[in-house]
Amino acid sequence: MQPAFEIFYVLALPDWKPNEATPFQGFAPMLPCFMPLMEQIPRLPPDIVQPTLDPDLRLARQRGGDGAWMWTPVNLSTLLAKRKPQPIAPYIVVMSADEETAKTIAAWRSGLRLHPIHLSYHRVANACNPETFGREQLRHRLIALARRAARMERQLEIDEHLRLLNNWKPEERRPSSLAFHSHNVTRANEMTLIGAGEAPVQTEAGHLMSSPHEDYVQGITQSSEAVMALWKGTEDRLAYLMMPPRPDIFLVAPAMYRGVSKHFERLIDDPVVKTSLRGLDRQRGYTMQLAVSDKEGIDKIAPLLSLRGAEMKLLAAAVGLRAAGTLAATIRLPPAVDRTGGVVGQLARFLRTHENPPRIKAARVFRTVQQALEDAVPAEHRALIARSKTGIKIIADAPIEWLSVNGVPLGIRHDVSRINATPGNLFLDQIRPPLTRHITPDAFRNYLVLSMFEEGDAIAPHLRVATLHTIDGKKERIRGSYASPKSPEEFAAALARFEGPMVIIDSHASHADANGVGGLIIGGKSFDVWSLAGKVRMPPIVVLSACDTHPFDRSHATVANGFLACGAAAVVATALPIRAPQAARFVMRLINRAVHFGAIMNGMGHAVPWTNIVGGVLRMELVTDIIRGFEADGVFDDEIGSALLLETHKDLHPLHSEWFECLRDRVIATGAIDRPTWDNRVPDLIAGSDAIRYLHLGNPEAILLSSPEVAERLDALLKDAETVESVATPA
Repeated sequence: MQPAFEIFYVLALPDWKPNEATPFQGFAPMLPCFMPLMEQIPRLPPDIVQPTLDPDLRLARQRGGDGAWMWTPVNLSTLLAKRKPQPIAPYIVVMSADEETAKTIAAWRSGLRLHPIHLSYHRVANACNPETFGREQLRHRLIALARRAARMERQLEIDEHLRLLNNWKPEERRPSSLAFHSHNVTRANEMTLIGAGEAPVQTEAGHLMSSPHEDYVQGITQSSEAVMALWKGTEDRLAYLMMPPRPDIFLVAPAMYRGVSKHFERLIDDPVVKTSLRGLDRQRGYTMQLAVSDKEGIDKIAPLLSLRGAEMKLLAAAVGLRAAGTLAATIRLPPAVDRTGGVVGQLARFLRTHENPPRIKAARVFRTVQQALEDAVPAEHRALIARSKTGIKIIADAPIEWLSVNGVPLGIRHDVSRINATPGNLFLDQIRPPLTRHITPDAFRNYLVLSMFEEGDAIAPHLRVATLHTIDGKKERIRGSYASPKSPEEFAAALARFEGPMVIIDSHASHADANGVGGLIIGGKSFDVWSLAGKVRMPPIVVLSACDTHPFDRSHATVANGFLACGAAAVVATALPIRAPQAARFVMRLINRAVHFGAIMNGMGHAVPWTNIVGGVLRMELVTDIIRGFEADGVFDDEIGSALLLETHKDLHPLHSEWFECLRDRVIATGAIDRPTWDNRVPDLIAGSDAIRYLHLGNPEAILLSSPEVAERLDALLKDAETVESVATPA
């Protein structure tokens, strides 16, 4: 039995109460104080293996999600009572931010048999200063921990650990490549570059501080390109067969609670503070312009801006740790993307009013939203987004999925998932490195449908009929389980009994109050899913076949976020109302793609991220709606449409990067339409498709459809590579 190879970085957080959370984003009150400590983590290795590897291999390992920094905030009382270091996981680094906690950690540590490493800026017994604590000091302390763990647990085998720890390569850092630096907009990329072997920036030249807008854009662009340049030496690795590369681009737009500025405006009389709150709510660029020049005015607003600034620094550091762990380039979007609420609300109200909206009107409203996003995102950054090859992670509350990328919404053009910026503590829970889950395609035959429709509801049969007729590649039916809970208690009990990987919620949902809590309709009443947190064991995947389960024009307390808070790893949700026939088709394709396509790819030796399963279905839904839309307009008949669907299916399984352009060229090649007609009609068909109404939340990229065939194929290829190498190497 070997100990864990990972080094666990623990942020020792003073105990706090829910009503003490930071006001704009909802973090534990002392968490922002850890930002300087979090920035130090990428200077140190994520595990004891990384320092033994050559740079390209180290970076390739990270891209596949196998070299992330494991970190977590832990309440002090929980740490002292329940997190005593164990021999099976001996490598723990505890970080404390305030002096009182540092003293408590020092006292707790002295009474342990296995002493965690303590980093603190405060001078307490046996604590090390994080700014001067280096990798060689860490190595010596880890060796001592390994030996101590072996003495405590005689069955522990540490020879491999000692071999690794004694073979760390000398640390040689490259000079920083950045011209602009030291700001929230570049912080994540700076942390990623440091984690990849660059030295921190040492010069004041290029320090972004109240700089021109163009400097911020250039700084983000340059630092993102510096990260992207690291990808070149990591392509085409055999390990990617089992651990595919994680999303290569993060799109980040910090956000505040919906309506929080207006709420505080009503509580505060001072006009200077009111003006500052409005400034926060209306900020569009990377710097905030305030009409305050006198010392008295500055003193009034300083605490407010300092608090919001601390929240944003914490978000940037947390994103930086996640991005550094997977070598992702982080593009910080301007606050203008959060100012699209008005047009987003207009779209939502229009689609809630019309079940089958007029196509041209729907397209006009949707295009208004897309244009607002396009105007907000600099052209340089849109060009960077188009370079993604392994998927995109959104950290934002804004509808970034609807940004047009060469004519297709981002959320359909690429494999995309999101983590909301609010509430802050849920964001932190989701942004930490997720546990990788390997699930066989066959396991998805065991799905659960929970239907909560009232008897006689006309849309109730659609999904059940569709799933009953879902087949695999052998034309055999894929039949899951069904239940119809009539109360929240029955709903929770059904979840508790289920042991499969995916639950499908077929129901009505409600989020009527813009600042209220969303809920599922069970027994004719709205049920708050958040109330189940800590009470049920949630399957890793939740599919919400219900309207408005994560609407952009409502509060953070959505149904989808509720399922994440309850422990789901990935939630397929809806930003808008969906129509029953299309929703049933979507779920049917999702099950089929997981079982059938997953098995095909596994047979070829490839694991498939769940993100790609969902992304592929969304693309197929959009293609279907485009082709059938042309058929309905009399452009061509069903025979031609079916042939086009078949050819496009080949482009999507596996994914061809120019699948949309290939579809366009095939449609035009039929002679039924020309390019201007395509360009004119397709935006209408996209806006009318339910595919744009779905979102993917959580960490679906960490769920891999992977059967034993993948490992067998990888082993065979590695043996072949070893044979070739031995033949090529002279005796």
